[in-house]
Amino acid sequence: MDAFICREINKMTITLLADYFGAPELEIQQIYQELLDDKQFLGEINQQLAFCRQYHQKGIFRHESLDSVDWFGIQRILLYVLVRMRQPEVFVETGVFYGGNTAFILNALRRNGKGHLYSFDLAANEIQDLNRHHLVGDSEIIPAGLDVGFMVHENLKKAWTLIRGHSHQTLPLFDKQIDIFMHDSDHAHNFVLREFEIIWPKLSENAVILADDLNWANAFFQVCVERRLLPLIITDNGKSGLLARTGLAWLQHPANTKLDMVGG
Repeated sequence: MDAFICREINKMTITLLADYFGAPELEIQQIYQELLDDKQFLGEINQQLAFCRQYHQKGIFRHESLDSVDWFGIQRILLYVLVRMRQPEVFVETGVFYGGNTAFILNALRRNGKGHLYSFDLAANEIQDLNRHHLVGDSEIIPAGLDVGFMVHENLKKAWTLIRGHSHQTLPLFDKQIDIFMHDSDHAHNFVLREFEIIWPKLSENAVILADDLNWANAFFQVCVERRLLPLIITDNGKSGLLARTGLAWLQHPANTKLDMVGG
């Protein structure tokens, strides 16, 4: 997919994001432009690409270098804009693999000058004998010579804590209030439901929740129905067609009180 086409779709998505949060569209588009103009971050990505290609040349790592962040899927762009817009103190993500989401979140936190990312991950190499979602296959095996989060440049790691282990065992031990939560670990239906069940009491009153790969299971939709939340559903920006990939819900969205929209 041409990066120019991805950029045009990204702009339309950001318009939806601004509307969902009742934020001025111009300000949100300016955040996206800020990311596009960020030569330091693009340089850090290309440094990691050059290093990691010694061990791994699949997906984004097929490229020797990138001329724009628009080569990444929409969820990366979305996460950067969301973090810049919401200014979280605590961001929690489950599932890291090469750290695409992680790098964009950390770059936004760096720009904010505050906040911390806590990433929970159990490398696929360590869970091959467990009953995972059937669509995973071997796509998330950490290549020999690399570690979890191998896209994340050293410059970004100041605001990052990686917590290794099964999320159903490690998340209950987390004792901080969460401002943004992103599920991107095992997408099996019951697995997703359990993660949201664990983190729910830890969410701040004004929190935002997200889930990736919505087309793999109905769990995020079930969470929104049961918790009476109006979600924003984001399609991919052309990198994987226009699949409905990422779901987002704001706990304080005005529509959450309207029974004709969320039930009662």
